[in-house]
Amino acid sequence: MLHYNSYESLSTAAAHFFTIACSRSIAAHDQFTVALSGGNTPKRLYELLATPEFNKNINWKKVFIFFSDERYVPHKDAESNFNMASKALLDHIPIPRKNIFAIPVSSAPAKDAAIYEASVKRITADKKNSFDLVLLGMGADGHTASLFPANEILHEKKRLVKEVFIKEKNIYRISFTFSLINKAKQILLLVNGKEKEPVLKKISANRKTNNPLPVQLLKGDVTWMIA
Repeated sequence: MLHYNSYESLSTAAAHFFTIACSRSIAAHDQFTVALSGGNTPKRLYELLATPEFNKNINWKKVFIFFSDERYVPHKDAESNFNMASKALLDHIPIPRKNIFAIPVSSAPAKDAAIYEASVKRITADKKNSFDLVLLGMGADGHTASLFPANEILHEKKRLVKEVFIKEKNIYRISFTFSLINKAKQILLLVNGKEKEPVLKKISANRKTNNPLPVQLLKGDVTWMIA
């Protein structure tokens, strides 16, 4: 786990991490596939990526952007992850619109999840790794993406993208499953906020349990950045 003394320094480090991962992937196979996350924590990262300091060092024409999860609300809704990412980043960079894959929210959760899974498969089908980079956050309950504690989606093995109903919030979401996330070449997990300290202490204790938190089910090359 990498610790930073402020949200700004965390975001700056994440922007450098993103830019380096992008450059290496394009050099290796001429494209960079990345899944963005929602929530409050990555917003500053996205704003930084849109600034000249980082923007000029990213070949956006070879970047393909997906989303690791989405609330089932219209894209212009204030709660939409796509809306947040658009205002902070996507509307300010020279990326081809065809390279941006928003999660559809115009039909029904199950149908739109299947449509998005098909889009993911078209991009990643011939790759060893699902994505070059998956960005994630963590909630105070240990959830990541829309993979919440005690939800049946945690045990999904076949689907890469699936609809999920969050009882506590009374809303449907569409989310990557661990079957997809854990195949990523790199996972970057950003954590910010005092309310998350208790769960971080629990994770740091590294005690074996029959009921691990969702974030503890992440596997592979996972980098934690914490402020």
